[in-house]
Amino acid sequence: MPEIDDNIHKAWHDSYVYVNQQFAERIIEEVKLSEKKPLIMLQDYHLYTCPSYIREKLDNIFLSHFIHIPWPQSEYFSILPEYMQEAIIKGLLSNDIVGFHLEKYARNFLYTCEPYVDKVDYKTDTIWYEGRRIFVKNYPISVDDKKLIENAKSPEVIKKEELVKKIKGDNFLIYRTDRADLSKNIIRGFKAYELFLQKHPEFHGKVVFLSTGMPTRQQIKEYCDYRDESYRIIDSINERYSKDGWVPIKQIFKADYGLVTAAFKHYDCLLVNPIIDGMNIVAKEGPVVNENNGVLIMSNGAGSYEELKDYSIIVNAYDISQTADAIYRAIMMSKHERQRLIEGLKKTVSERNVYIWMQEQFNDIRKLF
Repeated sequence: MPEIDDNIHKAWHDSYVYVNQQFAERIIEEVKLSEKKPLIMLQDYHLYTCPSYIREKLDNIFLSHFIHIPWPQSEYFSILPEYMQEAIIKGLLSNDIVGFHLEKYARNFLYTCEPYVDKVDYKTDTIWYEGRRIFVKNYPISVDDKKLIENAKSPEVIKKEELVKKIKGDNFLIYRTDRADLSKNIIRGFKAYELFLQKHPEFHGKVVFLSTGMPTRQQIKEYCDYRDESYRIIDSINERYSKDGWVPIKQIFKADYGLVTAAFKHYDCLLVNPIIDGMNIVAKEGPVVNENNGVLIMSNGAGSYEELKDYSIIVNAYDISQTADAIYRAIMMSKHERQRLIEGLKKTVSERNVYIWMQEQFNDIRKLF
């Protein structure tokens, strides 16, 4: 993957370009009707080319664009057809500020832009292009910790806790929650759990893995296949290891944030092992409301790794053996160490919540606008 065929080219011209033009036209209409100087803040990869259409019609305009996914190294970006690369870069360089979660994503973007621009200044993370200066920034997104804590006390969540407690029983509870997206690395997580059960039969009947989530992009074959493979491996593990009423994995595959929050409160171990993720706020949401000194196992592919690595068990997303050993380490960890780690996670998230994320962007915009 990918295979760039006629369908991909057609989708670009007939759908992606068209939708971006429609967004731009509507924004331009709103600007012309407004008596105030507008601030336009675009979000994510869905609107890569939208800024160029806006800039063509409204040259004296301030545009900010935040990208929520990782920006790849230039070699990977060049997989795209050249005309797509050029259109995306031209679109993003029509902004005044381009924002990413992490410094390394911003740096990758700077390198990618080099062949298209007049100058890249790596000391100030700025680009000069067609007589304009573009600022490339990183703003790690976070969560509303106070709202999460408040929501965790709601009647809905308290009711869902009954189900979580029933699933957990007296067992050590491992939890994960994801969209059924290939990047989330769900299957390797289950394989690591299976390897843990093989290595440590003494924990059979003493640990349970709860997985919640929801299907995504089910119109795409690869996503349907991935979902089905997840079901197969869960069934295989449960068939092989279940005994005396104990079932190793419980999966609830639906969108239910009340249930997710209830599980966040009671997990003993939270598994977040994406291959790569822009941020992955699950790693921040879970610890905020956890009441059980829960341990976070996180892969270094998660964007949140940069902020939370000192208070987590870190694994290679591809290394099933290492992840299995991390599960054992989490189970055997002392109460004192578990408490130290969760307190560090809570403090890190609270000191840099979603309001700080927004404020940093507004502060930079205020300097330039």
